[in-house]
Amino acid sequence: MKEFADRPLRVVHEPLALHLWRMTVWLLNLRLVPRYTERRGGWRAPLRVLRDGLTGPGLALALGSLLLWLLARPSNPAFDLKLAAAGLLVLALSAAVGRLWRPRLALMRLDHAPAVAGQPWCGRVRVSNRGRRTARELWLREWRGPGWRPAPAARSPLIERLDPGDSRVCELSVTPQARGLLELPGVAVHSLFPLFLTRSTVGVPLPLRLAVLPPPLALRLPPLRALAARCLASGAHATRAAGAVEYSHSRAYQAGDPVARLDHRASARRGELMSRVFRGGSELRAAGVAIACDTAVAGFAPWQRRPADAAALDRRLALVLELAAQARAEALPLRALALGGDWQAPADEAALQQAVAGCPPARETHLPAATPAADLLCLLVCEDAGAALLARLAAWRAAGRLVLAFRLAGRGGRSLPPGPGNHELAV
Repeated sequence: MKEFADRPLRVVHEPLALHLWRMTVWLLNLRLVPRYTERRGGWRAPLRVLRDGLTGPGLALALGSLLLWLLARPSNPAFDLKLAAAGLLVLALSAAVGRLWRPRLALMRLDHAPAVAGQPWCGRVRVSNRGRRTARELWLREWRGPGWRPAPAARSPLIERLDPGDSRVCELSVTPQARGLLELPGVAVHSLFPLFLTRSTVGVPLPLRLAVLPPPLALRLPPLRALAARCLASGAHATRAAGAVEYSHSRAYQAGDPVARLDHRASARRGELMSRVFRGGSELRAAGVAIACDTAVAGFAPWQRRPADAAALDRRLALVLELAAQARAEALPLRALALGGDWQAPADEAALQQAVAGCPPARETHLPAATPAADLLCLLVCEDAGAALLARLAAWRAAGRLVLAFRLAGRGGRSLPPGPGNHELAV
């Protein structure tokens, strides 16, 4: 089912009839009921009262009383309606007492961790009683909205008693449906006092911008320092070891070796291309890492506002988080990050998570034109090794940068050429 955000874009060089046909298909599949986002007040307030005004037992009592009243026949004067009237009277009294006893509360969000798509997320909220009456039977939940599913009522926190001036820290749980930046609008507090039949609701706007990360990958990365040392020992990259760099020996040429390291004398003697290997390059000397990710998604047509399936990009971004965590564990902080654009310097881990959560998909491969800093270990993440990506990879290595390229295999796409520094990861 299509939404308003899926309306086709007008491509200039295409015929107008084709655009009108796409608009017609979009209109035929358009979701007529918009996504609901709960707000305090507004014209939907009566609808929220009907939805949240009764609990499960209260709804059963109301339906039973109405059925008794509807089944009464005017031709049967002996039919007693006292039971139906008693049920409706109990509901009315419960609603009136709950309205008069509605607590005065103050809510505040506490520190929270980022969420993961498809997994329950818990956020902490401090509830304080600012009134002069004891608040009883309080049930908390997040306001409803698109992009997440609230926790079942059985798993929601329930505060049996909250005296005046007291406070309580509760955990609210939601399940985000996809990667992105979610806007949680606020928190609703239901008071089930006195009979657990009706609810009196207190809504507090507490906007929260929640970073939803992609699901983690089921893989185990080798140590980055070991991979870098293997590349440096092969002589395929410039060394950054302490002390002088001395010639060690020559070996047969391998794909990816720079032309500047060719040993012409040994090649003439052996009759084949030979590359020189230098000592001092078996240990990595880097001040940090720079991570670049190809955000191009296959099948992202120019007339589409968003791709039909962004799971491929989510897998790559999950690998970016894995590489950043692996580098941090090996005392290699993240100094530069490029997610479909130029190099950026993330301030901390929270900035990295915000960048990953809000990374948009791209139609074409776009990597930074600037070469990474000379004292950084560059990590490149891709899923389709196209011509543009290989050209940028070759340019960085020709400039003397140590680049480790990682490709997620098994999902289609072109593979990386065999050589030192290129790694295929099966997911």
